[in-house]
Parts: sequence; structure tokens; C-alpha cells
Amino acid sequence: MPEAAATPSPAPLLFGRYRVSEHRGDTRLASVYTAVDERLQRRVLIHLLRKDLVGQAQPHARFVAQIGQMARRSHPALLDVYDSGEASGRPFMVTEFVSGRPLRGPGVLTPEQALLYLRQVTGAVALCQSRRDADLPLGLYHPPISSSNLLLVDEGHIKLVDSWLLPPGEAPADIAHYRAPELSQGQGATLATPVYALGLLCYELLTGTRPITGADARATALAHLNARVPPLHVARPALYLPGVERLVARATAPAPDQRFPDAAAFGAALDALWRDQGAPTQPLAPLRPPVTRRAGAATAPPAPAAAPLPPARAPASPAWGGSARPQPLSPARARRRNLARGLIGWFVVVGLVLLVAAASYFAVHALTGALKGVTVPGVPWSPPSPGSPSGGPFGWLDTLFGADEIYVVNIAEGLNLRREPDATNPANIITVVPNGTPVRKLEGPRVVGNIPWLRVRVRVEGQELEGWMSLNYLRPGD
Repeated sequence: MPEAAATPSPAPLLFGRYRVSEHRGDTRLASVYTAVDERLQRRVLIHLLRKDLVGQAQPHARFVAQIGQMARRSHPALLDVYDSGEASGRPFMVTEFVSGRPLRGPGVLTPEQALLYLRQVTGAVALCQSRRDADLPLGLYHPPISSSNLLLVDEGHIKLVDSWLLPPGEAPADIAHYRAPELSQGQGATLATPVYALGLLCYELLTGTRPITGADARATALAHLNARVPPLHVARPALYLPGVERLVARATAPAPDQRFPDAAAFGAALDALWRDQGAPTQPLAPLRPPVTRRAGAATAPPAPAAAPLPPARAPASPAWGGSARPQPLSPARARRRNLARGLIGWFVVVGLVLLVAAASYFAVHALTGALKGVTVPGVPWSPPSPGSPSGGPFGWLDTLFGADEIYVVNIAEGLNLRREPDATNPANIITVVPNGTPVRKLEGPRVVGNIPWLRVRVRVEGQELEGWMSLNYLRPGD
């Protein structure tokens, strides 16, 4: 009896409901799989405690706590939790399906894009902080703030996730770029701690660079103790956003009490900047760049702590040394100035176009007038025939550069040539133009008495006449 043909094994069905299709990657605590919910017929993500962490009490308890907190909040920039449970000692949760690329490394964003994404992640963090209580003094759990954890899932929409696209071994070094100084000093986190990370994220989205780095995760974390975030123009010279400069400087102040008190306050300042995006941006004059410090390197004494900065609409003052910066205009004055400049520029462009058109028109007509009487050897020339646009070997110039249109009388009994475009007055008739006679359009059409009229020039019995004819009985000349 022949052996049965081998058949591929079906995709595993987890928990009697979720048909797993592929392994997406691993986060710090979970393995992430794409699956189909066969009950509701929709794609989902399954986050299952990593196999190598099974039996370890601390990761197990932390993952279960995160699942419970994630199920208690809902925000467009956070994953919605659909289901949770435990199987074979491995806790799991089922979330909405998302797919996208991380914001880490796509290149420099426009200020509008950077602020759009930053507002979304700030809103998610502010929501989590708003759900704090005695057991959760810092609010509900949210994934660590990092450009690697921000997935661009569609145009203008991001998700803050524990990224499965980054190898778990690289996650500590990635998060260290946003680690607030108080954490490296052994102090506890406060509501202002995520604000520090949001300020650094703002800098990165606008410039494409992370301002504080080190050789490894520990060196990067320690670098935050002494390093100060440089101005935006150091990394992107053409960028001058005084309001954003103040926002980033305050958010990344070394001491928590010098920052925005929480993500909601940072978001309110960010929303004010978003509304004021009509203000112009200008390149800065070259300033003395600050020294970028790394852990372990010889450095100058640390700069003094920044004092609380003025509100976003206050006049800008020199913040990092060097010559004074230009004072930013108020948004209303800036919009009026930009509008005036735009109108002036538009009138200048239109005037130049009209000037060039007029010069071309007169030059062409002067050229055609000079050439009409020229005889080219070997080319016969004859005077213009009645009704023709022009004569001579250069008559094509009139047609090319817009000579008057030629029409032909198209009525058997002939067509009346009138002094005025009026069909009701017999005394208005100059003569009757025979059928087939060419006429030259001078003006029109003009509608009078529901009749379209053309003012024309015509030769009748050797005499040049001008008058009005009904366009209804004229056809275009060949």
C-alpha cells in the first residue's frame, strides 16, 4: 500500500480561538505573534510571555500587572487590549493588530510632522498619568518613550508600543537615550520624568539625531547627568523655532522641578506651539556650539541649571551664549507680514509676465511688418488676395502669432453687413455680402438680441468695408 502523501500541518490554534500565522518578534517580556480571531474573524496580535522567562517570578508578575493596566486605558496612540489569560504558566494578552515602521531612522521630519507625532504620544502619556491613584502614584503603564517604540501605522498616525522590531538585547541601550538624570542618581521617578523623555524625543524628531549618547547603555545613562541638550540649529542649521527651543530646554532641564510638572502641562505648551505654527522660521546666525559630553571623557565644569523659561509667547532672549537672536514676531504680525510679502511678490511676478508679453507682442508685429515686403529669391510673391490674412512668403507669421481669424459667409442668399449689431433696424444694413465671401474678424463675438455678432472687415466689389455680421451664418475659413 503506497504511503500517504505528506500534507502540511495547519497553523496552531491557541486557546481554542486564535489561529497563529507568524512570529513577529520579541519585546522585553513577550513574544509577539500575528493571529486570526476565528470567532470574530479579525486579525490580532498575541503577546505571550517569552519562553525563557517562564518560571521567573518577577518578569511574570510585571507582565501580568502591565496587562491589567493596559486594559484599563484607551487612546488612539496605544494598543487596545481585547483579551487576556494564561496557558501553561505563560500569561498572554490579545491586542489590536498593527503594522508599521518605527520613527527611528526615517530621516528628518518637517516641523509639522514632528509636532503632529509628538502631540499623539504626549496625549497617550498624559492619559496614563491621569489615571493615577494610591496604588499607582504615577498612573497606568505605558511603553517606554523612544522613537524605536513609535510605529507609523498610517499617514499621520502613530502607535506607542513595546516594539517587537528591536532585539530585546538592544532595548536597554535604546531606552538609555531618554533616561532622566534623577533615575541614574538613584532617585525615584516622578510625573516629570516622562517629560524629560518627551523633550528629547521632540529634539530627535526635528533633527534626526539623539543629542546624548554613550558607548553602551550605562555610559549613555550616565551622560545625562552632565550633558546639556544643544540648540536645535547645532544639528539642523536651517531650523529656527524659538518656541520649540524653549519647550525642549524646559522639558530637558536636569532637575525635575524645573521641567513641566507632567505630560499634560507639556502637552498644553505643545498645543500652543501647534496653534502658532503660522509664525515664520529663519536660519540662526552662527553661535558658539556647546560641548557635547560623553561619559568618561574629560569635560569642563557642568553648565549651571537652567532657570524656568518664560511662556512660549514671551520675547526670545539669548539662551546658550553668543550673539543675541532675532526677536520673534507675534503670530498675528507674522501672518500680516507674510501676507503683505506674498501679495507684493505676486504683483511683481504678474507685472513681469505682462511686461514680457507686451514686449513680445510689439516685437513680433514689428518683425512681421518688416518682413512682409521682403522677397526671397526663388520664392514667388503676390499681393494679398481678398480676405486672406496676409500675402508674401512670410504670411505664415500672421497665423503663427495670432492674426485676425478668417470666416466665410455661409448662407445662399448672402449675409447683411450692418453698422451696429442690431437685426431689427433695416436702415442699419451697409450691404449684402455674397455667399462664400471670406471676412476677417476684428472683434467679438458680442451677443445682442440673443444673436452672436462679429465685427468684421470684408472686400466687396473692390471696396474694403467694416461692420457687423451674425456669427450664426459664418463658418471658420479653411
